This record gives sequence, structure tokens and C-alpha cells, in this order.
Amino acid sequence: MPNPLHIRPMNNDDLPSLSQIYVRALDGTDERWNQESAHALLTDWLRRQPELAFTAEYENEIAGAFVVGVRPWWDGNHLVDGELFVEPEFQQHGIARHLLKRVLDQAIEKYSPVLWESYTFRNDTFPLTWYKRLGFREIEEWVMIRADITTVANQLSSLPG
Repeated sequence: MPNPLHIRPMNNDDLPSLSQIYVRALDGTDERWNQESAHALLTDWLRRQPELAFTAEYENEIAGAFVVGVRPWWDGNHLVDGELFVEPEFQQHGIARHLLKRVLDQAIEKYSPVLWESYTFRNDTFPLTWYKRLGFREIEEWVMIRADITTVANQLSSLPG
């Protein structure tokens, strides 16, 4: 029996389907994606790092994708951020694992990265437990910071000089 899973380089024609899958895959999280915002995100990833953008097809249907970036750092190249997502109805078929393996193989061959740094949801058991089983760990001494741009700009404008 032929393998129902095929991992291939992502292309622009995949983006409409992948955008819909991304929205469904993140439904129920604190992030509120719509097809337009998901399409913009995936388009940016594909433009930035096309050689590390892969699409999974399961039984000849687009089922998910993985994209990740590379950043030079003091200790070597790091894989940074990334988006790994699978259509909910196709989860539990090993698709994410195969996508991750394909992207990591490509990244190792081309960039020799030493680390992968990414974000996931702390309060959700999945996918954090999945990543931990693969060898990821939480960095306790790091804090993710963020700010509303208007607030920061206003604060800077009110400073003397």
C-alpha cells in the first residue's frame, strides 16, 4: 500500500488552502486568526524562507505545513519562530512529526543550525507536551515581552529631549 503522506516544498498555490487550515488548527487558542491574516502570515514566511517551507499532503489533500526562519547568532545559526500546523481531522497521523523531520533535515543541510527557539502556549497541554517529548525545554530565565506600538510611541514622545 502506498504511503498516504507526501511532504513537498510549499508554493504560492498552497496558500489559500493552508490559510484555512491554519485558522481551523488554531481555533480554540487565544489567537484569533482569520483567513486573510493567516494568508498574510504564511505569504510572509514563504517569501522570507522559501527553502524551509513545506506542505504536507495526506491522501492527496493538503493537510498542513511547517515554516521556520534562520537567524545568525553568536553561537551559530538558530532556527527561529516557525509555524507547524495540521488540519484537525488529519491530526494523530504523524504528519507534524514528518513535517518537522523534513524541515530539520533541510535546515541542517543548508544552515547547520545549533538551536531552535520558538513559542507555544504555556496553558495548553498540547502542543507543549509534544515538543517536550522531542527534547524541547522551557527557558525559565527568559521572558517574552510585547507592547502596543501606539503606547510605546506615545511614551517616547512624552520623554524630554
